[in-house]
Amino acid sequence: MQMSLLPHKPHIFLLCIFTISLLVQSRLTLHPSDHNTHLHINKDFHVQRALEKDNEMDITPKRYIFAENSQGRNESYRKKVVDWILEFLAGMLSGSGSGLIFSLLIKLIMFVIRGRKKSPSWKIYSTVIKKPEDLAFLEKENGLASLNIIGRGGGGEVYKAVLSNGKEIAVKKINHYLRDSEALGEEDSKFLNKKMRQIKSEIQTVGKIKHRNLLPLLAHLSRPSYHYLVYEYIKNGSLQDYLQYVKEGERELDWLARYKIALGVVAGLEYLHMNHTPCIIHRDLTPANILLDDEMEARLADFGLARAIPDANSHITSSNVAGTVGYIAPEYYQTFKFTDKCDIYSFGVVLGVLVSGKLPSDDFFQDTNEMILVDWMRNLMASEDPRRAIDPKMLGNGHDEQMLLVLKVACFCTAENPKERPNSRDARTLLSQIKH
Repeated sequence: MQMSLLPHKPHIFLLCIFTISLLVQSRLTLHPSDHNTHLHINKDFHVQRALEKDNEMDITPKRYIFAENSQGRNESYRKKVVDWILEFLAGMLSGSGSGLIFSLLIKLIMFVIRGRKKSPSWKIYSTVIKKPEDLAFLEKENGLASLNIIGRGGGGEVYKAVLSNGKEIAVKKINHYLRDSEALGEEDSKFLNKKMRQIKSEIQTVGKIKHRNLLPLLAHLSRPSYHYLVYEYIKNGSLQDYLQYVKEGERELDWLARYKIALGVVAGLEYLHMNHTPCIIHRDLTPANILLDDEMEARLADFGLARAIPDANSHITSSNVAGTVGYIAPEYYQTFKFTDKCDIYSFGVVLGVLVSGKLPSDDFFQDTNEMILVDWMRNLMASEDPRRAIDPKMLGNGHDEQMLLVLKVACFCTAENPKERPNSRDARTLLSQIKH
């Protein structure tokens, strides 16, 4: 393997060669009779160009005359320094390994002059990450080997890491193999392209939004075979996992905490739909994508399917089913058109989950006439005993009426006709008016 001895910047290399040639020329053109003349090179040195002109304005070769220094005490020392530099460069260029050494020297000079460059691949979106070097450990070989996997989803695995300042972060690694993409079949190629679009969508979306109920993207690293997406670490995990712990008796989640989560989710939706330009549709609002921070505040996460549209009255069309079964609005299956009202439908399902304590994927619904959570919830709300839709663990705690009102809002949000559903701002207003 042959190593290139030339620097990556040819113009810098040529400039250095030119400078060295001038120094060598100036030393070699000194007259022998001037061997007692001492050279003084400092910030005040003068270069005088002597131009000899004849009648035809011809220009003779240039001579460089260095000013003499009268301070004898410093002349000898400085002359030795100049001699040492010239002899070092001459020897370096004449040696067998001079090219490599010279290349390293040039790079050192460039480092000193230009300063240390920041990694161009890391994109930092938050002040939580002070500098790209804080994440350098992720680029080491097997950099994730010692980290714990805390989740899977959105096309990759999620790891927990700790920065040097003690800040905890979550790192999502998404692999893709560009070299093998040409050998993939049509279906695999479509899947790869879809995943890459989702990564791009998440970066474009989350990198720009700032809201207390949305999980911010802290940084992004792009490499040929993978992407790193860095987020704030959310200790309590997802709402879906938390509800599972509640079912197993490992944790508790009373009604006031669930109501607070509902308000946080709809506040995040209102920001995406009404307060952000352009309007952003999440397209996969589920308990698995709702994270709970230390104060049990809801954070909407996983924007891999999110899309921006010009305004809330517009829609986007997808050729593939997007979202999670049980949370997808019925009109989407017919038209593949996603609007903000599709997010509202998903939010209505989330409200049903919070009040009932049941997920659309639970086996419980296989034994019901309705088969799906939304129909089961709506039928019970129209029955003589709507309290059967409430999580038995929360019945009789003094909030039954408030929970039934939230279920009514859930029914409004899951209306079959999207025009009958409230927008996110109206949904937040309805929930906020429920007194406890």
